[in-house]
Amino acid sequence: MQYRNLAAVLFGFGLSIGHGDAILELPIDVGTFQQEEHLRYTTAQGLSGGVVERIAIDAQGNLLAETVEGIARFTGDRWEPMERNSVQLPPLSMLTPEQEASLRSASGGDIAVREVAMRAGEIAVAADSGLYIGNGTNWRLALPREGEIRWAPVDVRAVAYDADGALWFAAPQGVGRRMSEGEWELFTGQDGLPYNDFTCMATGPEGVWFGTTNGAIHYHDGYWAFRQGGRWLLDDYVRDIAVDTEGNAWIATASGVSCIARKPMTLAKKAAFYEEEIEKYHRRTSLGYVCPAELAVPGDKSTGTPVFTDNDGHFNGLYLGAMSLGYKATGDPVLKEHAHSAFRAMAFLSEVTQGGTHPAPEGFFARAVVPTTDPDPNPEFDLEYDIRRNERDALWKIIQPRFPIDETGDWYWKNDSSPDELDGHFFGYGAYYDHVCETEAEKEAVREVVRRLVDHIIEHDYNLVDYDGKPTRWGHFSPDDLNRNPEWVMERGLNSYSILTYLSVAHHVTGDQKYRDEYLRLAFDEGYGMNGMTQPKDIAGPGTFGQGDDYMAFMNYYHLIRYETDPKLVSMYYFAIRRHWEMEQYERNTFANFVYAACCQGKIRSDQWGDSDLSLDPVYFEDAIDTLKRYPLDLVDWPHSNAHRIDMVPLQSHLWQSPGSAGHRVDGYVFPIDERNAINWGRDPWFLSYGGKGTELRDSIHYLVAYYMGLAHEFIRG
Repeated sequence: MQYRNLAAVLFGFGLSIGHGDAILELPIDVGTFQQEEHLRYTTAQGLSGGVVERIAIDAQGNLLAETVEGIARFTGDRWEPMERNSVQLPPLSMLTPEQEASLRSASGGDIAVREVAMRAGEIAVAADSGLYIGNGTNWRLALPREGEIRWAPVDVRAVAYDADGALWFAAPQGVGRRMSEGEWELFTGQDGLPYNDFTCMATGPEGVWFGTTNGAIHYHDGYWAFRQGGRWLLDDYVRDIAVDTEGNAWIATASGVSCIARKPMTLAKKAAFYEEEIEKYHRRTSLGYVCPAELAVPGDKSTGTPVFTDNDGHFNGLYLGAMSLGYKATGDPVLKEHAHSAFRAMAFLSEVTQGGTHPAPEGFFARAVVPTTDPDPNPEFDLEYDIRRNERDALWKIIQPRFPIDETGDWYWKNDSSPDELDGHFFGYGAYYDHVCETEAEKEAVREVVRRLVDHIIEHDYNLVDYDGKPTRWGHFSPDDLNRNPEWVMERGLNSYSILTYLSVAHHVTGDQKYRDEYLRLAFDEGYGMNGMTQPKDIAGPGTFGQGDDYMAFMNYYHLIRYETDPKLVSMYYFAIRRHWEMEQYERNTFANFVYAACCQGKIRSDQWGDSDLSLDPVYFEDAIDTLKRYPLDLVDWPHSNAHRIDMVPLQSHLWQSPGSAGHRVDGYVFPIDERNAINWGRDPWFLSYGGKGTELRDSIHYLVAYYMGLAHEFIRG
């Protein structure tokens, strides 16, 4: 892998930061940026015929699309059919018959002209036999050269001059740019070019667009952006492209016109957009749990219905944390009320399990709840379901029903709860207590919930015990399991830090010494403080399967490190998060970068090798911000693939990763968040393909928790 130079220029929190010759101040003022979004135009917007063969902008600035049924003009929101023969699209070949004859003579025979570009008396021709440059009478076959590399391109698919006068061509061999006479730049996959089966090209005020048989490419300021899948295109085979004066790319496909439009945006406006989307599409039950929505019509958000998941507690704990951090950063009373509501919904998960048809021990919590007015969820999780799972996983718990009914008769609640749920709970409770709770009554409500959850675990020998009196499948925190049972070696590090986090939060909010005593006993006497210092990912390297575990670990680090005062434990935790973040840095994960900075900025760790400044290099703040900017507005689970990219390096096989299923860019980093399906910080960004159906609308909790964390800790502004 070609990893970025890891030699950090270290700095202190709140001070100027140096990176090379650059000086960076915290907070970073992000300001306004250009946000891209996909606007879709099909027969529903007046494009008769559906299949769009060509698209162009005429001399009067009209946008025209040619379908099998004729030409249509764009009127601002719809397409208006034009009378046949009343308008013509510019021809692809602008050569006169005499010029064509002289070109055939110069080429030595038959020539198939694909595209022609003209500028300041020079004519460039893309042809099957090469790139020809001339004045209409005299022609030469271009042989571009960069340093020691010389191309003789054939099968040239497209040619164009950009706004600065540079000549571009596209061929299966790659892309070339002539800056001045004889001075060329040549681009292949090793230079970041994503794909090379070109169909067309268009230039605009900012860069160059390329159409391919499997996606669209935009080059601007040294960066190649790839647009593929339903998030960006109605169809991946790009037939033609036109770029308007504002830099919007209009793309002709067999399913209509896709416009990749640009609009000014700030991170705050983006957060407001996502919060509006949550209120429209993602609230479930009278308690307002934030959940993904299932779409009856692919891509049509108006047909969405919020649905419960196995991880309602986990994700709504993150939402509680996001709203709490957002209130700390902005003082917005709306965010405060959202935090209060989210806390009440989270607290209910450990209340609904008491009594009813299958009463659970006090402090046991539900994964999710479903009103009994909804269809009974148990048939989907029946005995046959348990048996199938048990055949694949001998430790899978067979327990029926999966959804008992509570004592009021109003709710089904899902059992077999797990640590990932609790990680979300305690991340949210800590942030809510610290930043939102102002009255003693509000603080006491948090203490009550935290006590019953942690007391349940302690009283059941550090297990989560379900209504059947037995531990859940994943709810094991005891030293006998984590330290002395080989079946739990993979969970040792994460589960050790999870239970330490729960005890730390409990001591922080209640002040009860018993939680601190238990915490110290596990941390020192049972070695839990050291258990998290060597997790499986440290051995296997970047891209190792288990992104959800990474997400949970960083959620735990956030409170575990910031609340700790014992120097020996702090040193252990610093070692753990540093090792872990060194694996995560290649993912440009905003949440991981900001959690790391919140814990380690300006901190020094000393050991036998000397002192190490743990502060985050400025470039990783830039990565975090870039990911927030790129976070897509369209959160539908469209299918997507990067497997065909020529700038992709396959990830070598290691822990649980199937050969050929994962990869990264040639720079060693994952593909950007707007060029992959994985937008959840716990999903695997190294996977190359995702077969979504466009029928799930995901929520924006992940953007909000990362953005508000950066804002609350004054890493960013804007």
